[in-house]
Amino acid sequence: MRSSPIINPSRKYSTDPHMQPNNVFNVRRMQLYLQKHFTDHYRFYGMGMLAIFGLMTGMALLMVLVARQPFHRINEMVPFYYIGLFFGGLLFTSRAFNELGSKEKGVDFLMLPASQFEKFITLFLISSIGYFLFYHISSYLSFKIIESTQLAALNQKIERNYDFLDNPKEKVYIYYSYIVLQAAFLLGATYFHKYSFIKTVLSIFAAGFGLWLVNCIIVTLIFGFGHDFWKRSVPFLLVSSLEGGPTSWHTTQYLIPEWLQNTYLFMIKFVIAPVLWTIAYFRLKDQEI
Repeated sequence: MRSSPIINPSRKYSTDPHMQPNNVFNVRRMQLYLQKHFTDHYRFYGMGMLAIFGLMTGMALLMVLVARQPFHRINEMVPFYYIGLFFGGLLFTSRAFNELGSKEKGVDFLMLPASQFEKFITLFLISSIGYFLFYHISSYLSFKIIESTQLAALNQKIERNYDFLDNPKEKVYIYYSYIVLQAAFLLGATYFHKYSFIKTVLSIFAAGFGLWLVNCIIVTLIFGFGHDFWKRSVPFLLVSSLEGGPTSWHTTQYLIPEWLQNTYLFMIKFVIAPVLWTIAYFRLKDQEI
């Protein structure tokens, strides 16, 4: 008697080239994963966007309408802008892989028929570029509302005296710093699935403290124990020496060579963030529940 062949019900599903869980990038499969991700998290994103926009606009309107303290120039609003950019963006990024903190959600995340690369790229685009674009649109709308309200209530315009990406060019490095920190928090999200924001902040402080100790040791070995040079140094950048007699003192600064300064700038611009993103991706590939 011939036995009937056993049919695997998942065979048709697993042979679909758009749905195989491999590490080959497929636009259609990534689109399907993006749709599922937004379907599962649209409430969180919606409430987060409303909260950010509400805080930005509400605090400024309270100052204008209740405290009767108008904004004279746009540079008076810039601190609020940077606080929202860094705090909101890094907090948002730290929750990128929050699903891995729960066993049930983690299994669902890892077993979804999409490659780990597509999952990583999707969450990277949402947490970095997506937040960056939304935040600036929200900031612009908030500014227009504040300006219109202030003009109507106090008959005073806001002088536009601050160009975010104009000279001095050092302003641009604020955004480079944000990108580097965003990459660090994305990496932290792959390591810490619960309380990721707090743990990543502590890890960054611990790493910074470790670098400071290394700098103190190097400065002490070069300049000696006298005069406490390590107290008057910027780690791996400059050392200040207080010299002179009992009545006259002057400061001498020892700065690192220009080629090393340029190396630092190049690493901040083009190296550190991609390296952290790459480590985060391979860390995600090794995830297990």
